[in-house]
Amino acid sequence: MKNNNSWVGQIPNALTISRIILTFVVIYLVFIKASLVKIVIIFAIAAITDFLDGQLARRCKWESEFGRKADMIADRFLWAGTAIAFIVAFGLRGELGAKEGFQLLLMMSREIISAPFALIALVAGKPIPNARYVAKLTTLLQGFALPALILSLQYPFWNYISWPIAGSIGITGTISAIYYIKDIQGKGGEKK
Repeated sequence: MKNNNSWVGQIPNALTISRIILTFVVIYLVFIKASLVKIVIIFAIAAITDFLDGQLARRCKWESEFGRKADMIADRFLWAGTAIAFIVAFGLRGELGAKEGFQLLLMMSREIISAPFALIALVAGKPIPNARYVAKLTTLLQGFALPALILSLQYPFWNYISWPIAGSIGITGTISAIYYIKDIQGKGGEKK
């Protein structure tokens, strides 16, 4: 991995950090009962930074170990933070039912399955494995499913989008988690 220490080379890291900041904004908006559309727009901007930071880092050779770790943490923070805020805020208001809860469970399958193993690896100082294609696909699908689920609370049509994507994430997320666990235990094959 090449690390460019110039300020220009830090653009991907700045995008990653902006994702963490935007996550706080999304969580705040969820709790103050902001417009669901406003929540989804800010969430989408945060999700786009995930795409941009990786593309810039790879294409411009601005990759760094800090960037890889910060990107993974920012991703989990965005997805898990938004999902937890959604569960707490809308659950306390009585606006979240079993069907939404089940969709969230499917959408967060990767995080739920891999979290204990990731924490153990982090404490043990193990390196973060390279992201496989199925992990990137899961993240992409989450970027569409979670906003669709949030919008479905006010606009039921969005259920037609959130349910199929949530089901797909249940599959890709589980596969991604299994690969991640194998990779951090050193039992994984070629990383794709």
